[in-house]
Amino acid sequence: MVKNIVFDAAGVLVEWDPVTWFSGHYGPELGPQVLAAAMGSRYWMDNVDWGFVTEDELFRHQIEAFPHLAAELAELDRIWHTILQPKTDTEDLVRRLKEAGYRVYYLSNFPERTFRWLLDHTPVFGRMDGGVVSYDVHQVKPNADIYETLLTRYGLAAEETVFTDDTVINVDGAQRAGLHAWHFTGAAGFEWYLRHDLGLSF
Repeated sequence: MVKNIVFDAAGVLVEWDPVTWFSGHYGPELGPQVLAAAMGSRYWMDNVDWGFVTEDELFRHQIEAFPHLAAELAELDRIWHTILQPKTDTEDLVRRLKEAGYRVYYLSNFPERTFRWLLDHTPVFGRMDGGVVSYDVHQVKPNADIYETLLTRYGLAAEETVFTDDTVINVDGAQRAGLHAWHFTGAAGFEWYLRHDLGLSF
């Protein structure tokens, strides 16, 4: 019987649509270039979510690597957290699960500065029983160790735990770690899965 529900952050608890956001803010031609310079590099993938470099270090590095985008990257350094607005339907689902007695956690790949901003500005995290974020443990989804860190930290049994993420490879990683898992495309669909496939009542 499932007792624990684990949510990814970006795209699940908060909005995360960088393609649309960057194109809307910088324009359809410049937006993809800024997105690629900021987040599409090996430097990001190998360092940032892992917590090996800070976001300050990231932007200094990328401004040097892409000097023709220096102004845009410097601005992005100040404002990019604004993409991460609360998803009110998921927040409502978390509230109802908590009121029904289930334990609720987060598991997310994030750098420190932005995640600390989320904790301070997104009320849903105040309802959580805890969670694991990649920068803090130097582990990332979809690798098995980060799921096991969550289970161990809170004494959770994998077969009593369900995880949802908007990225398929992270869902697959959770399943390989023994958790129930669902590809998140919206709070309503995840609620249907919890009720009809897993038998939760809330």
